[in-house]
Amino acid sequence: MEKNIFLVMNDLIYDIYGWQNLLDIRDDFFQRLRIIIPFQYASILFKVSGDAQHVTLGHPICFPQSFLPAEQAYLASEQDTDYLLWNLYSKESKLLRASDVLDEEKRLNSPLYVNCYRKFNVYDDMQLTIVSQGELLGLLTLYRTREDGAFSSENMFFLRALGMHLNASIRRILMPDVGISSDRENLTLSGLQKDCGLTPRETEILRHLRLLETNTEIANALGIRESTLQKHLQNLFRKLNVTSRWEVLRLFAGVL
Repeated sequence: MEKNIFLVMNDLIYDIYGWQNLLDIRDDFFQRLRIIIPFQYASILFKVSGDAQHVTLGHPICFPQSFLPAEQAYLASEQDTDYLLWNLYSKESKLLRASDVLDEEKRLNSPLYVNCYRKFNVYDDMQLTIVSQGELLGLLTLYRTREDGAFSSENMFFLRALGMHLNASIRRILMPDVGISSDRENLTLSGLQKDCGLTPRETEILRHLRLLETNTEIANALGIRESTLQKHLQNLFRKLNVTSRWEVLRLFAGVL
């Protein structure tokens, strides 16, 4: 991974955990994601209702906004003709590339494509189901035109790497009352302190990192210099076997 791409990924994942509402996705996420994975259009459709037999999607967030008619047409269509519909019923987050499922002729002449996406010159799409604790929350889709060509395996790698963080953060936004209790959070921190041999100061810093505080905020809260904090962070990252803040957040992704 090129250094600049790594830095963008690092910042993007960190910001994902700072989302407060769905508008944060629309306003910033897609624009920055294009730096890592080039695409022309993107959307997230959220589950409105559903069970093991039928899922209904709605409330589209589109990028750019001019792509909204395509997803509105999709939501108004007979979605049973969607050849990737089965992806919505998995109990785990799945990433699929349309060009892997159907050949070009069938894909670009399907009724769904003709009615919804042809006027946008869509050629390939990549779909990631947002799933947390076995429950579908939504569907993220990136689209490319014929001029762009198909998505690559590297593109899939990057989107898959973002998936677990999207799952955790979107669940927190959509289901704020189904979070972890403070007792469980404290138990998790205590477990890391014991398993990794963290000092009380390192554990306290870890607690502040979990709250998405900046270095300045942490240093002020602890009454120490930022240079001293950096030394504590280096020791903390070494003991946790991580190299960045977003990797620390990943340790908590399963319980967010």
